[in-house]
Amino acid sequence: MSLRKKLRHLLRIFFKSKLLFAFFSLSLSLLLVVGSTYAWITDSDQRLNRSEKQTSKLQVRLDGDFNQVMYWAPGTTKQKPIRVANYGKVPAMVRISFEEFFVGFETDVQDNHGDGNGNGDLVVYASPELPAITRDTSTWVVGKTYEANANKYYKANKVLLNEAYAYKGTRAEPLPAVQLNFISNKFFDSTNQPGNTEKDYWYYEDGFFYYSEILEPNDTTTDLLASVTLSSDYANQYKGGLYHLVPTMDAHDIGKSLLTNWTLDPSKFVHDMYKDKLH
Repeated sequence: MSLRKKLRHLLRIFFKSKLLFAFFSLSLSLLLVVGSTYAWITDSDQRLNRSEKQTSKLQVRLDGDFNQVMYWAPGTTKQKPIRVANYGKVPAMVRISFEEFFVGFETDVQDNHGDGNGNGDLVVYASPELPAITRDTSTWVVGKTYEANANKYYKANKVLLNEAYAYKGTRAEPLPAVQLNFISNKFFDSTNQPGNTEKDYWYYEDGFFYYSEILEPNDTTTDLLASVTLSSDYANQYKGGLYHLVPTMDAHDIGKSLLTNWTLDPSKFVHDMYKDKLH
């Protein structure tokens, strides 16, 4: 083989490898900042894509709006659609789960009135407590500081990491103030069952949102998430907090092994929803 042909061969391998990496290891950040003067929330959508079986052929990924949003004020809603697209040549079944992260900072609870309410502003420190907090959740540690600007730091006093999102489940404060708004006519659960003729919907069960249909090549699911609302009841003590939302997508071929690989309970809805569609 000539040198030129060898180089072409290596370049083809490189670009194919980069393509597969993009589909199966893609991680994006979506920052939502909670308003009210300083208030920030970071909803970081690391769109994590996991594929089981035929991983060399499955090319399925999360799509949607992953752009950063700054100064997100209580009582407002941001459009954040999330869906799944099949860019490959193999049909797939897909599901999505969410994890939440939060870091809050000290607020002023002292004032001249002596009532302990303070003015609610973030406590400002002139020097950092290192290692610094960044928008990378691995740096979120109580007692460490975030640099707002030169010589102005906020100190973390509350950290929540890897909180699995459970629809209608219990969420640690202040996570309930962040409301995930799903497409109402295409989203169902055990308290709201789909009709027999319903298609192209999402069903929530045991921590996952399952798409009802086989996702064929070049097809896209209906949107699961429509928007995110920061409740007007968001507590002042959490102003300035960084919030990070991570949706993770799992893809599987349409083999019957999906039922065991995803540990679907035969007595529940999703098992029945899928069993006759698998080969």
